Parts: sequence; structure tokens; C-alpha cells
Amino acid sequence: MSADDKKKAKKGKGGRPTYRIPESDGMWSETTWKASALLAAIGGALCILGFLDDPERFGYSYLFGFFSVATLVFGGLFLCIAMHFTAGHWGITARRIAEIAGSAAPLLAVLFIPLAFGVFSDKFTMYDEWRDAYEHHAHHGHGDHDEHHEGDEHEGHEGHEGHEGHEGEDGHEDHEGHEEGDGEEHGSNESWLFGSGVAHAQPSDDGRPRAPVTGGAGAHDESPRTSQEIAAHHHVLSAKVAYLSPTFWGGRAVFYFIVWILLGMFYWRNSLAMDVAKDDERIELANKLKGRSALAAIAFGLTLTFAAFDWLMSLEPTWYSTIFGVVVFAGSACSILALCCVVGISLYQRGHVHEALNTEHFHDLGKLLFGFMCFWAYVSFSQWMLIWYAGIPEEAVWFHKRWYGGWVFWSLFVGFGHFVLPFYFLMSRVIKRNLPLMRFGALWLLVVHFADVYWFVLPQYGAFSLNHIDIGALLFCLGLFFTYFFLTLKKHPLIPIGDPRLSRALHHHQSY
Repeated sequence: MSADDKKKAKKGKGGRPTYRIPESDGMWSETTWKASALLAAIGGALCILGFLDDPERFGYSYLFGFFSVATLVFGGLFLCIAMHFTAGHWGITARRIAEIAGSAAPLLAVLFIPLAFGVFSDKFTMYDEWRDAYEHHAHHGHGDHDEHHEGDEHEGHEGHEGHEGHEGEDGHEDHEGHEEGDGEEHGSNESWLFGSGVAHAQPSDDGRPRAPVTGGAGAHDESPRTSQEIAAHHHVLSAKVAYLSPTFWGGRAVFYFIVWILLGMFYWRNSLAMDVAKDDERIELANKLKGRSALAAIAFGLTLTFAAFDWLMSLEPTWYSTIFGVVVFAGSACSILALCCVVGISLYQRGHVHEALNTEHFHDLGKLLFGFMCFWAYVSFSQWMLIWYAGIPEEAVWFHKRWYGGWVFWSLFVGFGHFVLPFYFLMSRVIKRNLPLMRFGALWLLVVHFADVYWFVLPQYGAFSLNHIDIGALLFCLGLFFTYFFLTLKKHPLIPIGDPRLSRALHHHQSY
């Protein structure tokens, strides 16, 4: 972009900055959203091929791509709520990026449709265990279930006495409790410890194990389970049956999207209204946004937490962690702050935001990004440490899957890449005020954040094997998100030009 073009981009009528992307900048006005749409098309083609080739694997991959976009939407909503709630002025000029990300909640709902269809049509198997448990519970009831498993006090599992000594078609005696069952009732629920979640401990039709186990990559856990272990597993699972019913699961998802769409549209539309409102109306709108931020924060925090439980934690239905929602929130906050830095610095360097976003603002964004990165490390370590210290099998199995089956490298990469390396890189004040280096650090954290989401989902499928289905799902979901993001960005002012506190943000300077 030439110097003359930059001057035109900076100044509008009366010599005032327009804070808009000029048509003369082809990269930001056309190339960005078209490139995103192309990546979405490529990803969509890979998704179709992946679904036709392996629907089970595609379900996990699509959940990874979908939730990667979800964290960006979560982060955008959080930053909008936080900035209005605190009424701070320094971050106003960076808020437009977060507002656009939060306003993508309707797109997130559309991306959820293939996931919901796959789950309810039995095409995707990642939630089969709790779905099977619910169906068994619905058919047999509490009493029969408890009676069936009360044999944890006696050897042989009295509830299965009718099956002891029964000869199968191959002439061999079946194990008690169907330890080697291939689909019989309860047969899929008897080898859960440290292997996979219950349902996924069984091999698929092609004989391939569906999850990593303690024996290393590709090994399948055939070790017998004691009746006490089986009873403990069933007790944990049966306590969650009502919550994990498919209808209730789907109903909660609809409720989450309603809340997020209302929040996203509330902040986005009122922010745009302030851009064209009169001075007294702007103050009224600003007070309205601030006044409702407390309730918005509660609604957002609860829905994010339970969505993380429903869509990620329930992949291992007997696993539980009360801090898991906080871990997801911390990653979401890192993702949106990193996006603000990457996009904001690029717009600043091309002259589109004038001095509304400058080194001082990016320094503060960098400090906030550094802080949430440390917070992510703190809550992630706290979750692991407490589970390791307690040594409860239902809790340890989740981490066990992320250490065997080839996942050890990925686990170390996420830990070092999301905290150790960027900690020493972003800790320096010099780095945070050097915009190219700051953008590189933010981009690195954004990439590693997506690797972290991958680490949440894919170990539940099986041994590590990054393939075209995973890449296609990520390209499709992120491609659609950034197509919307860049199209919206070029249609509106790049900063909230109608905010009553904008003048303070434009003159924001460090005091040291």
C-alpha cells in the first residue's frame, strides 16, 4: 500500500479518520475473506471424503473443528462483557474485533447442526457410551440395574450367574460378566479402567481398538476387571444417566445457543447503534450495556461451563472435573486476545486504524494475554495435580489416554508450547512493544490453542494419527468463521467510533 493510499485511508471528510478498510487495499477488502472461503471449501471437500471413508473418525474431527470456533466466539463474548462491565477505556479501540467474534454465535449454531445430526442419527459414535447407558437405564430401570450389579460383594458377580458356564457358538465358555462380549448387554461396560471409556474399549468391526490403552501405542487392554471396579464404574455412570439423556443433551444445546446468540447480538447491535447515535443517546446505550453486563457474565459463565461438560467432558462419561469449564474459559480468553493482537497489529501497520490502536494498546493487550496464558497453565496444572494426587481411576483414565498411544509428544507440545516457551518470550516488555514480535507470539499462542482443543477431543478416539479428516474439519469450520469475520470487518468501522469514552482510549498512554 502506497503512502498516498495510507493517507486516504486515515482521513475522511473534514480531515477526520474514517477507521475503515479502503477498497484500495485489496488484501484486506477482498483477499482475506476470499482466501478464508477457499479454505472452507477445501475443508468441506475433505470433510465429505472423511465422512464417506470413516464416519466414526469424522465425528471426532468435526467436534474438534467446531469447538475450535466455539472458543473464539466464547472469547469474543467474554471480552465484550468484561470491557463493558469494568467500564475501562484503554481497550475500547480493540473491542470491535471481539464484538465481531462474539456476533458469530448464529454461525456457531449452524456449524452445530452436522454434529447434532451425526449424534442423533448414530453416525457419530463419540457419545455412544452414555447413550447406551441411558437406553439400558430406560429399558430396565434403577432397580434392575442395581440388582444386576450388586455382586460387587461376591466373587463371580451374582447378577450374571445366569451366564456363568454358558457356552458360546465357538464352544468356549464365556467369561463371567461378558468380559469378552461383543455387543451383549453390559458387555461393553466391563473393561473401563485405564483403557478407554467403557464403550470404546471394544474393538470396531475391523478389529481395530477404538482408544489408546496402558500398553502403549496400538495395544488393546484385555486385563480382567474385578467386580468392585465394574460396580464402581456403573455407579458413576448410572448417577449421570438422567443428565446425559439424549433429549436433555440436545435441549441444553439449544438453550446455550439461544443465550450466546442473544448476548452476541445485544453487544454487537448496540455497539453499531452507538456509532450513529447522538451524544445523549450514546451515553444511554453505554449505560445500558454496562448495566446488563453482570447478568450477562453469569449467563455466559454458566453456559460455557456446561457446554464444555456436555460436548467435551462427556466424551469420557465417568470422568469428572469441576475445574474443566475454567480450563476451557482460560483457553478461550487466550484465543480472542491473541486474535485481537494479530488482526489489530496488521490493521495498524497498514494505517487503517490511524493511532486508535498503537503500541500502548498492544502492550496492554500483550500483558493481558500473558496473564491469561499463565492462568491457563495454573488451572490446567491444578486439574492434573489434584487428579494425580487422588489416584481415583475414573479420573486418571482421562489423562492416561493422553499419555499412551502416541499422545505423549502432543501432550508435551501443548504444555511447552502453550506456556513454557511463550512465557519466556512474552514476559519481556521489549517483546510486547515490538509489534512484529508481539504478533508472532500471539499467532503462536493461537495455533497452540487449537492444538490444545485437539488434545481435548481426539485421544478419546484412539492412538495418535493426525490426518486429512482432522485438517479438513478445522479448515472448514475456521474458514467459515473467518469468512464471516473479514466480511463483517470490512463493512463497518474498525473501532467503536460512537463510544462515549473513545476520546480517552485515543489518548491512552502508559504512565511509565
